[in-house]
Amino acid sequence: MPVAAPRSAPERSLRDVVLAVVGALIAVLSLTAALRPTPPRARTGAEAVAHVQLATGSVQVRPAETLGWQTASRGDDVHESDAVYVPPGSEARVVFADGTVLELDERSLVVIEPQRGLGRSITLRQGSIAGVSGSVPLTFTTKDGTATLPPSSEARVDLTEGRLAVSVKKGKARVEAKGKATDVEAGGRVRMMEEMVLLPSWPVTLVLPEAHHRELFRGAVPTITLTWEGSVKGARVQVAKDRLFAFLSRDVAAQGSALTLSSVSAGVTWWRLVDAAGVPVSEARRFSLVEDLAPALRLPRPGEVVLAPPGARIEFAWTPLPGVSRYRLEVSASQGFEPVAISQTVSGTQVKLQTSLAEGSWYFRVRAADDAMGESLASEAARFRVIHKAILEAPELLNPEIEVTPARVP
Repeated sequence: MPVAAPRSAPERSLRDVVLAVVGALIAVLSLTAALRPTPPRARTGAEAVAHVQLATGSVQVRPAETLGWQTASRGDDVHESDAVYVPPGSEARVVFADGTVLELDERSLVVIEPQRGLGRSITLRQGSIAGVSGSVPLTFTTKDGTATLPPSSEARVDLTEGRLAVSVKKGKARVEAKGKATDVEAGGRVRMMEEMVLLPSWPVTLVLPEAHHRELFRGAVPTITLTWEGSVKGARVQVAKDRLFAFLSRDVAAQGSALTLSSVSAGVTWWRLVDAAGVPVSEARRFSLVEDLAPALRLPRPGEVVLAPPGARIEFAWTPLPGVSRYRLEVSASQGFEPVAISQTVSGTQVKLQTSLAEGSWYFRVRAADDAMGESLASEAARFRVIHKAILEAPELLNPEIEVTPARVP
């Protein structure tokens, strides 16, 4: 049997280089795939357990087993093992199929844990979150301990100062930490110090605006009136744009039980009451003022003639609004949109609709479709014309300078 000649050193060196290059390419492709998460709506093989009902600013979602973050919009799906991060100045609301609702404050990071048994579990890595349990128990897990809410209960879980704090709004919660457990009823709160400390209810109760209040406005920013019940000696009202109250926009004496704010900027605003030493004597609440904007229409262009025989598709497109993923498209033969011929909710900023619009002039407009915010501002109406057959072009004279001499009559 012939014996293969051993490879020379240059051949072995070339082979090693090729194998090294191929290995490096595979590693780069694998890392790129990990860093490029699949959009929530396009993920297959994983059932969505919740959706983003509200997202302002640049709320981020990181799908399980990926390293990259992607911006979340209203209506996006959330899956088990997904992480959700709310950056400064933002807020988010996640709603589950069982009725569980999570209100995520700024600087918060949570992980949606896989469901085990009948309960829902959320890991809070940082920040604060308000949770309303649905038809199943809801457990918040932190580095200091856990807080479990039975069905139809509400509580806030906070890691703002690096220590677990739980305050119960409705129902009750069972808090377990350092081998101890205690039941906290509505109005009560507990905080982890060196050990778990059960605290009395707040001396001052905030009344209006309600927690997580959101208000649309058009034009000038509206006036907001803060109201509360109870007081302590030397109480002051603090207003800030950040949850930590590091940058106060108002710090005034609490006169009576109300304070009117006439120069609040749009976005998220926090408020609370403190005593003369600056120690909080109420919970901290946030409210949001959101300017109601309208999309700008792109297609069909104003005055455009659209060739659309019955059954053909007409493309409609408009500019996006921050944090909005669903829009309401309306088409009418009347500029006043009475009646409306087409009314359809669209995900994204463009759609091709199969229609049977009659020949003539039509108008269309678009508005944000946000169930949480109610009726929003519609865009200006744009007029376009529909024809069923192409318009014949006028003949073109090839040489219009040729002179034509009329024939003489004998």
